[in-house]
Amino acid sequence: MTAERTCVLVAGGGPAGTMTAALLAREGLDVILCEKDQFPRYHIGESLLTSAIPLLEFVGAAKRVESHGFVKKYGAYFRVKRDQPAGHIDFGRLARYQYSYQVLRSEFDAILLDHARECGASVRERTAVSSVQFENGRPVAAATRSTDGSVGSIAFDYIVDATGQAGLLSAQYFKNRHEEVAFANVAVGGYFRGARPYRDFHGIERPGAFSMEALTDGSGWTWAIPLHDGTLSVGVVVHRDVYKRRRDDWQSREQYFAATLELSPDVTSLIRGAPREGDVRIWRDYSYFAAAFAGPGYRLAGDAAGFIDPLFSTGVHLAFLGAVSSAATICAALRRELAEDAAERFHERFLRQSYTRLMVTVAGFYRQIRNQEALILPSISRENFQQAFDLIQPIVSGNVDVQADEIDPDLLARALEYSTAMMLEVHGIDSNNWLAGLVCTRMMDESINHLEAVDGIFIRLKRGQLGVERLGKVGAALAGAKKGIIRGAIALAG
Repeated sequence: MTAERTCVLVAGGGPAGTMTAALLAREGLDVILCEKDQFPRYHIGESLLTSAIPLLEFVGAAKRVESHGFVKKYGAYFRVKRDQPAGHIDFGRLARYQYSYQVLRSEFDAILLDHARECGASVRERTAVSSVQFENGRPVAAATRSTDGSVGSIAFDYIVDATGQAGLLSAQYFKNRHEEVAFANVAVGGYFRGARPYRDFHGIERPGAFSMEALTDGSGWTWAIPLHDGTLSVGVVVHRDVYKRRRDDWQSREQYFAATLELSPDVTSLIRGAPREGDVRIWRDYSYFAAAFAGPGYRLAGDAAGFIDPLFSTGVHLAFLGAVSSAATICAALRRELAEDAAERFHERFLRQSYTRLMVTVAGFYRQIRNQEALILPSISRENFQQAFDLIQPIVSGNVDVQADEIDPDLLARALEYSTAMMLEVHGIDSNNWLAGLVCTRMMDESINHLEAVDGIFIRLKRGQLGVERLGKVGAALAGAKKGIIRGAIALAG
């Protein structure tokens, strides 16, 4: 058995773990990253938001991602109501980043893992963190087990849990996850070769676009994501109760998938005649949140902290946010820029604010997806249907969290006002409605109409000085003009 020591142990090699490890290693910290699988490995969550691009630039991985040849995503289309044209999220309307990517996660995640290694992190593939040792409530060491049967122990000052839905700390030790029953969804999907490109309301081809369509009976929705290997990723999302009722009517998941797709005429038209490749897969897209995202000696990032829903493709965005905050608050505590408890509180409030804002937006649109008979989006009529998507764009593009100071102040204010209106609509539903489980959680008690620094503190995104900073008198006076919580050299590569 080998015994080691490191400053930071990162458990998990997905986007949250690799971004955290790369950022910390570039700051000169000793970092070990343990990943139970051998990369490349399959993963779902293939559509990125534009908020990923400046963070990839900052960590120094953007050029490699760009040159890999992933499909460029210039926007997304959401058919949330059958008798209305799809709402359009046009990335070209905001900030300087005009597109993101549709990625094969096996390849994208491998790029990030290699980059973390190149930044100086010690990466251990096929090595799982099997248990964690605590002293006075603080995690101090971990046992590891490799696929060849060898075991080891790693002592550390901090651990970042980026183990995804497995939830090393929150699910296995703290047992403090809260499931959002309203979003206890099941996704079933597969890949089709040679599918037709998506066409918008005017019949114009939109290659690279993410497209979503509500099922005609209001029971769920489908996604369609074009990938650079020539396949189209297609999935159907319904609540687990609906899935349980329907699966008994079919002899196989393949039959269930095909039958449910018939409720999605737009997507069905894209794949007509296109052969499916590989197996039909099932994902339990259950929504949940840990009761705490940080504590003495630990941070949670990515799906280990919480999972909302794939509707707006926010998974990698939230993973990167958690990684940046984890790395910045650990650096700040080690450099004594911030007391330990203050660093924990910042991570907690910053992430919860972002999760809440997105959760409320998703909840509002789910209400529309599940009600195909009436138009129920706040302050929206048939004549101004697109306005709902214009208003939420700063939120569902991730720009509110990463590039807030680049968004037109008027547009930003309207987006935050609309998210507040959405929250009031969600709160106002009947207690027996499908969202009852959601509105009762403390996630909804957090303010979502807020972009100012948390406790007067913001993340200083500057290589060699990654950490946090207080506004001070001058900063406080300028806060209204510069609202982003992440600030600094975000537009500079490395």
